[in-house]
Amino acid sequence: MNRLIDMFRSKRIMIPAIIAAVAMVFWVIQQKPKAQPEKRAGFLAKVPVSVAIATKGSVRDSFTVVGLSEAYRDVEISSEAGGVVRSISAEVGQRKSAGQTLIKIDDDVAASALRKAEVRRDLARRDFERYKALQQEGAVAVTSFDAMRLKLEDAEADLVSARRRYQDTQIKAPISGTVTSRHVDVGAFLQPGTKVVGMVDLSKVRIRSSVPEKQVSKLSEGFPVLVTTDVYPGRVFRATIASVSAKSYRDHTYQVEVIMDNPKDTPFRAGMFARTGFVAGTSREALVIPRQALVGSVRSPEVFVVSMGVARLRKVMVGSDLGGSLEVIQGVAPGDSIIVSGQNELSEGLPVSVVKKASVPGS
Repeated sequence: MNRLIDMFRSKRIMIPAIIAAVAMVFWVIQQKPKAQPEKRAGFLAKVPVSVAIATKGSVRDSFTVVGLSEAYRDVEISSEAGGVVRSISAEVGQRKSAGQTLIKIDDDVAASALRKAEVRRDLARRDFERYKALQQEGAVAVTSFDAMRLKLEDAEADLVSARRRYQDTQIKAPISGTVTSRHVDVGAFLQPGTKVVGMVDLSKVRIRSSVPEKQVSKLSEGFPVLVTTDVYPGRVFRATIASVSAKSYRDHTYQVEVIMDNPKDTPFRAGMFARTGFVAGTSREALVIPRQALVGSVRSPEVFVVSMGVARLRKVMVGSDLGGSLEVIQGVAPGDSIIVSGQNELSEGLPVSVVKKASVPGS
């Protein structure tokens, strides 16, 4: 009996000891550094990549910005005379020639004032001619003759003013164009300065675009421009830079205005979006790489270069955007193998295997 009790006591002591030993072994295993995975043998240990050779080529600076088309001339016509509207010959959408009457205002009072001014002018001229003859004969003093001359000049000035007031009773189109709005009806009483008709001249189109400061230095008046729009897909129109703003907006862009003849078969309307493509007239030599080689942010561009069988990450300075390729100003040299695919699997110094060589667009 005593022997059984001793065995039971010994087991109670051994079980916690065994548990403690197992816990110690487990802790030691956890603290042991994990073995690094062995590199795969042969070519499988290298990351397969495609490369393109950085080369110098002849390029033309070009870029495209979105602009808004406007009428060549857009005017709001106001009445210069006061009175009741008697007739209207301007409806929205109508085409009017410069000088064509749009609105007629009651002209009875203006016509009467014009006739009186003509009579006063005729009387003043008759007196002036009579005094002129008498002065030449010495029959009247020079001062009396001068008074008649001033009276004639005053009468002629009144006639000019009266004729202008009469002409203003007929509101005419100042430009050739299309009526876009009409603000009055027959019978309305107009005050001088009242807006009556809006017109636009779409024989030409102005397209205003905001150009970044990096490219605006390459532009000048008279520079040729290519214009496209989604309204007429596949069509390319030619235009010319009319002006380049000397002052930037807050976002460091400058307004550039181009003018183009409005084609009759595919007319532009005011307010349409258009893409303005600026292409340099002369080419230059530049080092170019494919756009897809770029990694990192736009503000801190980087590329991977294959050197001695491993990937090397280099910071680069890019210049013009050439569509499918980029100009590189600093960071790579002609002949460097630039990695264009497989970059997501790469890190500095990782072995690589070149499986394909691509061409640089535009080189």
